[in-house]
Amino acid sequence: MEKINFLNITINNISLAELLTELSTKGGLIVTPNVDHLVKLQTDSSFLKAYHLADYVVCDSKILQYTLKFLGKPIKEKISGSDLFPAFYNYNRDNKDIKIFLLGGTEGVAEKAKNNINQKVGREMVVEALSPSFGFENNEAECQEIIKKINESEANVLVIGVGAPKQEKWIVKYRNQLPHVKLFLPIGATIDFEAGYKGRSPQWMSNIGLEWLYRLLSEPKRLWKRYLVDSVPFFIHVIQHRFNIYQHNPILELQSLPLGKVLCHAGLLSAEELQQILEKQKEEKYGVCLGDIIKESGLLSPETIEFFAEELPEIIQSNQVWHIGDYLQKAHLISSSQIDFIKKKQAKSSSSLLLGELIVYEGYVSKQTMDWFIEFQYVLKSRRGKHPTFKEVYQELDFFPIIK
Repeated sequence: MEKINFLNITINNISLAELLTELSTKGGLIVTPNVDHLVKLQTDSSFLKAYHLADYVVCDSKILQYTLKFLGKPIKEKISGSDLFPAFYNYNRDNKDIKIFLLGGTEGVAEKAKNNINQKVGREMVVEALSPSFGFENNEAECQEIIKKINESEANVLVIGVGAPKQEKWIVKYRNQLPHVKLFLPIGATIDFEAGYKGRSPQWMSNIGLEWLYRLLSEPKRLWKRYLVDSVPFFIHVIQHRFNIYQHNPILELQSLPLGKVLCHAGLLSAEELQQILEKQKEEKYGVCLGDIIKESGLLSPETIEFFAEELPEIIQSNQVWHIGDYLQKAHLISSSQIDFIKKKQAKSSSSLLLGELIVYEGYVSKQTMDWFIEFQYVLKSRRGKHPTFKEVYQELDFFPIIK
């Protein structure tokens, strides 16, 4: 499947027909970027993490489709959530294995959408529907009650429409507690459309990219800022992308990368090992955390996994800057005795190699891992306004304070 890189995400170049087959057989998490999403993705690391974890990223905007064509990266078609969901349930109307749980809308809306959909397909495809309270995502007790109802329903498709990025973040936070769910569909206002509580734009407006205008005219008080003010940075980023001056926010990237990708980038897992672990997690229906699967595999020590999963995010959040040797020891990638051995060897040798270079040479840490920590250190120091050169960061490899 062709993938198109744009700003800080990767979009799947896939048709609706191809996507329906993929979702119906393999499941996964799908996200649907539009202009509003892409603006938020420049500053919201939790939202960006959902995109990194997604199995499918499909274009949900005619404006985005036009933009990609302008940039010489045409995609097959626009696939909005409001088109995808009805196409999905009609495609699977005779597939008795598909059981849907609807989560979203104001009181009574999800139930109405459930009845409408089941009437259309001629069977109880939507097994349960629930409209959560406003701000439910901040109420852990309510979230756990929702999880309980989803699990008791035995639904294997969760359709959630509570607005972005709330819906995507909720899935990322709780999907490990939903072992029966195979497919996650965050689809915004689509549940309202299915219930008949909101009307979609005429097809001709959608086809030429004016659906946003129809929605703005329908709900001007709620949407004027999103469409007329908040979307302006998108067009600035497009121009930056066109002239190759767009830059990712490195801290945002570090905060948003899932554990598996961080370990892969740091040279501690190969791409093949990560893929095998992800496949095993899918077999478990996301009921087991990725870190636990890595521990069981014996590929990395529990201490190393704990460092990357828990300590590293805290370091980034608190803007701490350590010496590179501290990171390596905290991550249990090298021991104090190994450093002492390297120091003695360096003292006896006429070589001008730095301690860090000798550690790589002795095979304690791979060059990819060392390079990753050098870049990580560079990014953290740059955020603090120090703006070091790579050479200055690299020279720190000759200083390894021993952690007590």
